[in-house]
Amino acid sequence: MMRLIRPVLVKHIVTDKKKIQIIQQFKEDIAQTKREIEQLSFQLHKALRKNKESDQSKIHARYNSNIRSREDKLKNISFQIEQLDKLEEGMEIQEGTVDSIIDVSIGDRWPGSNQVAEIIIKDGIIQEIRESRNEDDRLV
Repeated sequence: MMRLIRPVLVKHIVTDKKKIQIIQQFKEDIAQTKREIEQLSFQLHKALRKNKESDQSKIHARYNSNIRSREDKLKNISFQIEQLDKLEEGMEIQEGTVDSIIDVSIGDRWPGSNQVAEIIIKDGIIQEIRESRNEDDRLV
């Protein structure tokens, strides 16, 4: 026998409680990103005062690039909040993956990439564990 590690999809069933939880996380991400923008702006002004005029265009470019990426992140979070409002209760949303250990022995079917395992969670409680099978397995 041998043990293998395989990914398992983690899905959540959309409920009002889950939406509130996700929105709270988005709000925390927004606050953190705004703090990062403020910090970068402060560092930019500090660097401009400290360095020669000949270096200032490079400094502006570097900091403004970082600030723009944070501003893009804020726009992306706002878009995700809009999309969250469109989700209906009972829908499943993928939240990530976890690793699972499976045992295989000589004579077992190889757990190929078309066999997907999923854990379905509703309000923090596992509701279902799904294991897809090959077409051949359904006929047996």
